[in-house]
Amino acid sequence: MSGLLTIYAFDELWNLSNILRYGLMALQHRGSQYYVVCTNESNSLKCYEDEDIDVAKKISSHVAIASTYSYQTENLFDVKKSDGYEIVAIVDRPWSAISDFTSALVVSLKNSRNRIDAFRNIIKTFQTDHSVSIPSLMVLTSDREVFVWRGPQGFTTFALGSYGFDMAIAASESVAIDILGGDLKRFLGCGEGVYISRYLFKTFSTDFSNGCSGVCLFELLYLSRHDSIVHGISVYEFRKALGAELAKYLDREVDVVVGVPETALPYAIGFANSIQKAFDMAFVATGGRRRSMLASDPFEKIVAIHLKMNPIRSSLEGKRIAIVDDSMVTGSTMKTVSQILRFRVGVKEIHLFIASPPLVHGCPYNVMRLDVQNLLAANLSKELAKSYLEVDSLHWLSKGDVDRVARRFGIRFCGKCFGVDYFGG
Repeated sequence: MSGLLTIYAFDELWNLSNILRYGLMALQHRGSQYYVVCTNESNSLKCYEDEDIDVAKKISSHVAIASTYSYQTENLFDVKKSDGYEIVAIVDRPWSAISDFTSALVVSLKNSRNRIDAFRNIIKTFQTDHSVSIPSLMVLTSDREVFVWRGPQGFTTFALGSYGFDMAIAASESVAIDILGGDLKRFLGCGEGVYISRYLFKTFSTDFSNGCSGVCLFELLYLSRHDSIVHGISVYEFRKALGAELAKYLDREVDVVVGVPETALPYAIGFANSIQKAFDMAFVATGGRRRSMLASDPFEKIVAIHLKMNPIRSSLEGKRIAIVDDSMVTGSTMKTVSQILRFRVGVKEIHLFIASPPLVHGCPYNVMRLDVQNLLAANLSKELAKSYLEVDSLHWLSKGDVDRVARRFGIRFCGKCFGVDYFGG
């Protein structure tokens, strides 16, 4: 998954280079390996790609769309031209039909006075004719028009905000708006879009909300920052609630509760509060934040684990530990952690608690890169998984647990990879 960002300054005197960079910094946790920045300069579109966030400094315009990705691959953005008219589209996940989509859209927009209807008609055509759901996307035209659109199944979110009357901001997470000093206005619904030009800001529907599956559960489990708001829900409070739910599975004495940094810390706090045990710092990160689950190269994954989890020996040595993590994909992170704790630190017992149900299927929508052949829970029994991970006990939240919490917060999640259609309702 990626982080998408649109900034539209209504005064052409604005130079968005630094502002765009700060906005991307707020979304780096969603992937910081690859950046795409597109802008309109002298009525011509220019896109820059780089592994360095400073690529944002290359622009000098008052309009830009950009994205940060966890890996570099094809079919993430596409530029098309028709008789001097250009568009560029950036999507939130790889989409094999993106070239066909932009080819049809550039012709439709160029030949239509009603740009919103033209966009809506192309979306309708592709949603009808293509079996794979259209991802969330942003489109920038050489006429300095922007479309921001949330996919019809709603797996990812789009927050809308403003910086006074000077700028419109759309981002995958509310924190990007916060960091830029803007005000969060609302979130786009499933299949809803917004059109922005110098003289018009207008939301519109594409009539696909009935197919809304809900936000991908990984959005609140792992991808979003703790300080994000998702459809009015505090990510931090949601994670603490799941941690408290997880505490009911504790069936033996522990001395301390710790969380895998950084995403699992709120779960561990909720867990510790529920059992009235100490929550303690267990690991210290080195250098910048790296998301080990998003790393595709095994060596890069191991390096990321060691960089973010150097143990604090005095907090752990000789103790019985309840360690809480947000999710478990291949188990490689936790196996490395348990080995560090046992052989480098000398903990007495390790009891592992996962704040989500077992992952048993790949993602059918390509939102998350989940290969079922590598999913620990899909290939090992609980006892074999416990042995592989070298822990003394292993506990997951049940699907019913997550459903109860989702309903309490009034939010619906896609649950395909966990073996259900959705959580909540």
